[in-house]
Amino acid sequence: MNADSHDSEATAAASEREAELEAEVASLNDQLLRLRAEMDNFRKRVNRTTDDLIQQAKSSLLRDILRVADDLDRTLAALDAGTDPESAREGVQLMRSQLASLLQARGVRAIETDGAFDPHWHEAVATRPSADVPAGTITAELQAGYRWGDDVLRAARVEVAVSDDGM
Repeated sequence: MNADSHDSEATAAASEREAELEAEVASLNDQLLRLRAEMDNFRKRVNRTTDDLIQQAKSSLLRDILRVADDLDRTLAALDAGTDPESAREGVQLMRSQLASLLQARGVRAIETDGAFDPHWHEAVATRPSADVPAGTITAELQAGYRWGDDVLRAARVEVAVSDDGM
């Protein structure tokens, strides 16, 4: 076999291998484009589903709040009609109870204000000198605080004892 024939076979084999590799690269590029498109579509579907779930949760919460608003409107109308203030007070207490139940059903909990001040849960808005309790102890809750799981929705506003050292 002569060198020219061997070179031509090698060139033909290399050309054939090059064509196979180019076809494989084209196929892989096509697969990559399809996977990117599928991933983009998946991401859009997940975003739509998430948005829908958020909207449903908001709607459900707003409907619950509207029931409390309706009760408030009825109480105001009853007061305007001359209803006994004690009956109206009971109605307002019932609405407060309904609202507390609604919040609790949604995972909202009151922040405890018994014991030591914790800046994660409490906001100190006043201090009181005291020899009766240790410094840093909460002496009064001025505004209730609420949490949702481990998240603070609103810190409890509290009064905190400070040492009564005569200063």
